[in-house]
Amino acid sequence: MDLLKLNPGMLVWLWVTFVFLFFSLRAIAWKPLMNAVSERERTIAESLEKAEKERAEAEKLLADQQAKLASAQEEIQQMLKDSKAVAEKAANDIKEQARQDADKLVERAKADIEKERQAAVASLKEEVAGVVVNATQKLLGVVVDQNKHESIIDEAISQIGDKN
Repeated sequence: MDLLKLNPGMLVWLWVTFVFLFFSLRAIAWKPLMNAVSERERTIAESLEKAEKERAEAEKLLADQQAKLASAQEEIQQMLKDSKAVAEKAANDIKEQARQDADKLVERAKADIEKERQAAVASLKEEVAGVVVNATQKLLGVVVDQNKHESIIDEAISQIGDKN
């Protein structure tokens, strides 16, 4: 148990050794340690400053990219609107052209029908005139003037045509 007892001589030597080591370390090791700590603090501060600058630059680039993206989206929307307008105009033009073509076909068909009707009426007039002239010749035994008969038949057909 002698180890736990305090010996005053040992205590003095302990203090002398401590003070000697303290001043020796302070003179020899303290400055390099403090210089190393200072250098480390400086590099950390520089790294933080550099990181802050890079973060600010990254935010600026991000904002620029977002602005470009928004601009591109606006251009796309405008292109879509323009394309839609062009497509609608083309569709309307096609519809209008189709309507005009259909109207032309209807008019042409009406004109053809009218020509055919007139041709049929003329043909019918000739046939009826011929039949009437032949019938009159056979019934009466007299030759009737063909031109006079045709004018009478034309007048009768005109009267019938006006009623219809």
